[in-house]
Amino acid sequence: MNHLTNFHVLKIYYIGPTDYLGSRVKIKSERFKCSVTIDYDHKHTSTYDIAQNYLQGKGFDLIGKAEGKDCYYIISDTFVSLKK
Repeated sequence: MNHLTNFHVLKIYYIGPTDYLGSRVKIKSERFKCSVTIDYDHKHTSTYDIAQNYLQGKGFDLIGKAEGKDCYYIISDTFVSLKK
């Protein structure tokens, strides 16, 4: 049997605007069961780009990505909470 490497999976999805708040991006750690919500930065072209920029700014080493039905997944080998 092959040995599989363990990674930190982060789920990324778009939250639309409300009467009081603008559009946002939610990043959820599937490992640590915590999340952060950040403002949608229109200088980027997609929800994925916003999340990638945020995570790299927090020191995450990003090694892959995947697409879900209504979300993206970013794969990292950095094992720290989003709340650090």
